Amino acid sequence: MNRKREKQELLSYIERIMDKDGNAVVDVSLGDDVALYDPLSLKGEKDLNGEIYDYIEAQTNVIPANIPLRVRLHGNFPQEEREEIKKSMQRHYVMKSFDVSWDMLANLRKMIFLAAFGAIMLAIYLFLAITGKNVFLTELLSIIGSFSLWEAADSLLLERPRLRREYRNIEQSLNEKVEFVDVDEVD
Repeated sequence: MNRKREKQELLSYIERIMDKDGNAVVDVSLGDDVALYDPLSLKGEKDLNGEIYDYIEAQTNVIPANIPLRVRLHGNFPQEEREEIKKSMQRHYVMKSFDVSWDMLANLRKMIFLAAFGAIMLAIYLFLAITGKNVFLTELLSIIGSFSLWEAADSLLLERPRLRREYRNIEQSLNEKVEFVDVDEVD
């Protein structure tokens, strides 16, 4: 019953933020009290304040990756500033996609290496078990081989799906429509 209620609340939330075009709309207030840019970023490669990304991600985290996003930034910005904000957001999500892509590649390499290493260790274990030589080494190889295969399975069955979900969410953010709403405008 509790799970059913949570699912219904999630569906209700998604329906509330959907526009007529099927986009999930996130409104972000960028008033005078919000620091727009990260103070550590340089002029040529300015990045938005991390709190802005955190807010957007918190609002969109539960939205399925196949639903397109529309982020509406509320604040008065000249056209040049608007373009800079869009470029900063695009660059931010591109960098995040590179990071997750590299994590997926590292995961694949780890999975292949551990599976091959575990298979070799278990093959040697089987050979030694059949010949009956060195019981201690045989058991040690059995443990090492089993552990390696277990870690390879963990990489495949647990880590990889999480990385894929994260990548799809970043793709959703990369494809989001960014719009600006002047503060004095009323919806």
